[in-house]
Amino acid sequence: MLLFMVVAKHTAEDCPGGLVRRDEDFIAKVVEHVERSGVTLTEAYTDAPGHLWFLVVDTNDNEALNTALEPFRLVGKVKVHPVLKLSDMTAWAKKIGIQR
Repeated sequence: MLLFMVVAKHTAEDCPGGLVRRDEDFIAKVVEHVERSGVTLTEAYTDAPGHLWFLVVDTNDNEALNTALEPFRLVGKVKVHPVLKLSDMTAWAKKIGIQR
């Protein structure tokens, strides 16, 4: 499996928790999309005043990842970054000879 850091951002005007485009089911929709997609949600964080979400997800299926993130794409911008845990990065760096 591959780990990804997802950063989802929306404007105050498009905020599902705001006054203009309120969606009282938004969090439930996010959880449903992730569960149905087969992607494993390792953890999620939010900076509510900054209108930012940070999700760590585990998958090796691009289509599943796109399905899981659909609610975020409907209200803002989504960036997906492949990431390694520090312990995995350390082992990899030692294996290829760039670290002791």
